[in-house]
Amino acid sequence: MTRGKAAESQRQGLCARYRVWQKRGYDMNIWTEKKRNEKIDYMHNNPVKRGLVSQPGNWPWSSWRFYYLEDRSVLAMDRMP
Repeated sequence: MTRGKAAESQRQGLCARYRVWQKRGYDMNIWTEKKRNEKIDYMHNNPVKRGLVSQPGNWPWSSWRFYYLEDRSVLAMDRMP
């Protein structure tokens, strides 16, 4: 379901109990490596900011170990060009 269709379904009351996107979220295109690294760092630091772990690499579902330690044991991904 696309974001537009999800919003339309919500307006019609079809998905009133479930939310896919937070109200304050928005989409954006990322065109530069600098911006991509900024967003990846932001995502990796979210569990730290919430007090769930002391370091990004301690979050079990994080891609941090893949990006910074090249560890594929927990999460194998394709590296972005």
